[in-house]
Amino acid sequence: MKRIGIVVSLTLCFLLAMTACSSGEQGQDPASVKVEMTTEPAAPVAASEVDLIAKLTGLVKADGAKVQFDIRSENKNALPDVVTAESQGNGAYSVKKTFDKPGVYTIYIHVYQGDLHITKKKEVTVTS
Repeated sequence: MKRIGIVVSLTLCFLLAMTACSSGEQGQDPASVKVEMTTEPAAPVAASEVDLIAKLTGLVKADGAKVQFDIRSENKNALPDVVTAESQGNGAYSVKKTFDKPGVYTIYIHVYQGDLHITKKKEVTVTS
């Protein structure tokens, strides 16, 4: 009986290790995925609408990615604003955002494709 428990435990550990080491999409190296973020206009101003644009490169499968912008203000007590981006084609994804106040905003760009989840951190300075 003790041997069965050991075999089951080892099997579960093996399965968990195999799942944890999965790189998501078959053949996708997460380190090869690059995200360049730009804003339009280039110098965002508080209380004006801004386009946040993420350009993805390095995905094995260019179609079918889901991209979210996780926008955080300097106020550590404020909840983040998570917005799903729209594909613009050619690996570009964008959202429209109006920043309430000037300051430095931290933006986490989440890229999902199949089992793959990559997060890139960017900063945007909004002026008054």
